[in-house]
Amino acid sequence: MKRLICILALLLMLACTSQEAHLIYLPEATPTPAVLVTPTPTPDPVPIPVAPIAGEGIRTDLNGLPILDERTHFYTYYLTVDNIRIYEENGETLIDAVITNNYPKTLTGGLCVTFRQDDLIYGYAEFYTADGDLKLFPGENLVYAYVLTEVDVQMMDFDISVSKAFEPEQ
Repeated sequence: MKRLICILALLLMLACTSQEAHLIYLPEATPTPAVLVTPTPTPDPVPIPVAPIAGEGIRTDLNGLPILDERTHFYTYYLTVDNIRIYEENGETLIDAVITNNYPKTLTGGLCVTFRQDDLIYGYAEFYTADGDLKLFPGENLVYAYVLTEVDVQMMDFDISVSKAFEPEQ
């Protein structure tokens, strides 16, 4: 028991000791070493000579679309053929249709219809408006055509293509 009391007293004495803090000095900052190699300066940009391009720029229509194929441009982007009616009257084959012009100006040109079956052409027709040419005002236009054929083409496949390039009327 005496031993226990001695150990306890010894532990209490050790627990009551004071601690001291000491300041540690760091070494002074070293100077940055001098550069032994001088860097190569960045070269100035050298202009590259480009020869001027001869010719016209890209033509565009009133809506800003580039005209890449002058023959089919207006037909591809602005004309729609609807309500096609193929019929026979007095021994002649006729076509009536409505062509919608979505371009802001009047277009003049030519459209043809070709009737085909088994890669053979059986009929041909040109579209006209009431004035005799194909003059398409903005909006819907009624058109007609006389089909040059010797057979009944009413149930045959047909293609509509541009026969004369469309151009805006001045």
